[in-house]
Amino acid sequence: MPHIHVLPAHEAQKIAAGEVVERPASVVKELVENALDAGSTKVSVQIEGGGATLMRVVDNGHGMDKEDAQRCFEKHATSKIRSIADLDTINTFGFRGEALASVAAIARVTMLTKQENALEGWAVEVARSNVTSIEPTACPTGTDISVRDIFYEIPARKKFLKSPETEWRHVLNLMQAFCFDYPDKHFTLHSEGKLVLNCPPVASLEQRCAQIWEYGVATHTIAVHAQRDVPRITIEGIISNHQRYRYDRSSLFFFVNKRWVKNQKLTSALLKGYGNVLPQGKFPLSCIKITIDPLEVDINAHPRKEEVRFMHPRIVEQLLEATVRQALESRVSQNLIPPHTPSMVSTAAHQQPLFTARQAAPKPWNTSGFTATFSEKPVATQSASIIPSYDSAPHDVMARESTYATTTLQKEPFVDEQQKLDTDIPAHHIIGQFSKTYILIEKNDGLLLIDQHAAHERILYETFEQRFHDVPTIPLLFPQIVTVSTHDMPLILAHLDVFARNGITLEQFGDDQLVVQAIPIHLKNAHIADFIREVIGWMHEYEHVDAALFFKQVTEKLRAQMACKAAVKAGDELTPAQMEELVRDLAQTKNRLTCPHGRPTSWLLTTYDIEKTFKRIV
Repeated sequence: MPHIHVLPAHEAQKIAAGEVVERPASVVKELVENALDAGSTKVSVQIEGGGATLMRVVDNGHGMDKEDAQRCFEKHATSKIRSIADLDTINTFGFRGEALASVAAIARVTMLTKQENALEGWAVEVARSNVTSIEPTACPTGTDISVRDIFYEIPARKKFLKSPETEWRHVLNLMQAFCFDYPDKHFTLHSEGKLVLNCPPVASLEQRCAQIWEYGVATHTIAVHAQRDVPRITIEGIISNHQRYRYDRSSLFFFVNKRWVKNQKLTSALLKGYGNVLPQGKFPLSCIKITIDPLEVDINAHPRKEEVRFMHPRIVEQLLEATVRQALESRVSQNLIPPHTPSMVSTAAHQQPLFTARQAAPKPWNTSGFTATFSEKPVATQSASIIPSYDSAPHDVMARESTYATTTLQKEPFVDEQQKLDTDIPAHHIIGQFSKTYILIEKNDGLLLIDQHAAHERILYETFEQRFHDVPTIPLLFPQIVTVSTHDMPLILAHLDVFARNGITLEQFGDDQLVVQAIPIHLKNAHIADFIREVIGWMHEYEHVDAALFFKQVTEKLRAQMACKAAVKAGDELTPAQMEELVRDLAQTKNRLTCPHGRPTSWLLTTYDIEKTFKRIV
């Protein structure tokens, strides 16, 4: 007796449908894509039971005649291609002709359709992949298709559906993507008879953002745009700034040639662009549209066409990462420096630092929280007379207190070459210092708060990174002995250059001891033994990676820790001139959005938020 037999066509179709129809959202996706391909300007979706009970999609597209209405449910029936060669230049959504055939295999389908100039439309009933009825009917131009009881004959698949609430969230996320992808279309979404989403056509993504998310998010978005010629790639869209985020990735939308896709590499590139701006476990909101030559991307990499493959993925990822980072930094620059504002600080005065590592701590600036506005008067006019030289004895330096006045803000700021700022910095309307921690700046669109410690950390870190060959060091009058584990000594000796290139001179002094001969000027008040042990711990963390990556990772951590220990602390009282200097240097520092550890350096409290809190606006 033979063991191999051929499955009936309708049973094979049910199995094949699983590649296309995973859940109700998969059906909605196929139906809405068909509606858009049909030239619709308005698409309405109705959901019941999370889609398991009913999914209805109504559009005002060009509709179908009787013959097409019957044929569209057949397997591999399509109007998009005629041969496999057409796949390279396909610009529509569906093309394989499996969507409606697969849906008809696992659900009950009813369709009403009518062409614009036709006298009558057609009502089609489909069950078990077969058209059971087709009759003339009166209906508006377009297509109205209802899908009921998904997986009603496949209990093994139906039991894997999640709760109606979960399935509904997938449908909602899908429709939000369509709204972003087509801001010129009108989309509505109903659930259990209630209108949930109503998005008429708009002129910009920012307006669409206000419709889909909320107005508060829309006011914290940043436009992004970039272009590359070879291969030709265009990236445009919007991202949220560092003040708005989500607890999951559901608000990250990526589109490739107007197709919503899920691509982990694109997500990673976007998050790298944010760096450590956002708190751990938080994610931004974004809508990124990538336009690329169809020959450079494979859109047929997934049965449901949810994923794509790029011919040169690294190029796309690097362009996206750089675009996001530049957009974020540009926004911070706009907050710090109002454009085209005349400078109130004389050029001669600006050429001299207001404070150096050799200057004693400033006299206290008496205040209780807020201070008076002082930006109306020029500052820094007295700076030249209070700057001692670097020729003082090392032990004098070691005796200084650790305040902002004892730390150098280098006066040759390191500005991103792609985004150079005016060296003649405009005056800032600095209100003063709050809680001896935050610098308050009045702006036309709100109140800008700068974390003095985080900002100074970033300034110093970039100084260390750019000048690691010329780190100011202090020879120790009494070299310090540091005891380490004999197990650590071989690793330390193999990487003494990591310390040396950052201004720390070490020598072996026995089997388990090191002698510190010199340290960077910025570590003069640090507990050097604990600091060196921290570096040793980082060395163990990265000892298994290649030499180049080892040096990069350990050095980044070392410099970040040096910057942290040398920076002005929360609670340090700053003079008006020092606050002005810090703001100016931050404005000319790259990666200024966060400190090296990922905390934000600034936060803008918008006028809208303030007035809303005081109920001046509704």
